[in-house]
Amino acid sequence: MARGSTEYHVLFIATLIRGIDEVKLELAWQEVQRRWYRSGHGAHGPDDKAFHGRDREPSDQRAFGPRPHRGHRMRPLREALITEMNQHQHDLGYPIKPQKIIWDLRTAMGLEDIVVCDVGAHKLWMARMFRCEHPNTCIISNGFASMGIAVPGAIAAKFAYPDRAVAAVTGDAGFLMNSQEIETAMRFNMAVVIVIWNDCGYGLIEWKQMTAYGKTSNVRFNNPDFVKYAESFGAKGYRIEKTADLLPTFKKALADKTVSIIDCPVDYGENLKLTAKLGEMVCPI
Repeated sequence: MARGSTEYHVLFIATLIRGIDEVKLELAWQEVQRRWYRSGHGAHGPDDKAFHGRDREPSDQRAFGPRPHRGHRMRPLREALITEMNQHQHDLGYPIKPQKIIWDLRTAMGLEDIVVCDVGAHKLWMARMFRCEHPNTCIISNGFASMGIAVPGAIAAKFAYPDRAVAAVTGDAGFLMNSQEIETAMRFNMAVVIVIWNDCGYGLIEWKQMTAYGKTSNVRFNNPDFVKYAESFGAKGYRIEKTADLLPTFKKALADKTVSIIDCPVDYGENLKLTAKLGEMVCPI
């Protein structure tokens, strides 16, 4: 699908198997082929290159298209995600809703471009809603869930894939934990885009406190002028003053040949709405 697509869908669901021998891997892949490619249900599995580094199935079996197909048991989940994302395509509320930030970022970026996501409230939104159609195009720090990964992670991704656009998606707190690495990116001429979800607080902790106690404690702080901060490193800085400017700014920053930092005020009032919605949701599959 091309940039600007209005249909959000899950194309591939792939689990990379590590730490097992080649015989077991081969048997596992044969089972995937038997269940997915040869089942007659029309569902397509992950690209075989992820396992063996060479083509195995005909290219038409990996062709892009809306999947899972109609009638597949996963189809209702896909349709639910499409419906939810489409609701925010034209949302001009300000500060900007998380869903709108994700919509515009996905629209601006190519399908093989790379996003590195930091840890915070934004991570939960990105993990739930950012559409991925190729492996390793949205890197999220789970496990230890270390804040501060996005900026150095984006620099590493750009080193590894210099021909792809790379964006760091981060909260303001996570950004400030490793923002000194802007100097590294500038020194190595890394063209990366840093999108700061600015709420002047620890958004995820606030979310959890409100859910558990109905009040917050010690989660607010003040931020520097992120545009001037970017310029102090020789990078470009953008501040989103109205929602209509978001998508054009993403496109302009992705075309920049240098580090671009986007200060994006976010409306985390959506967090508790999501909590309530998920509490009432019945699994669509």
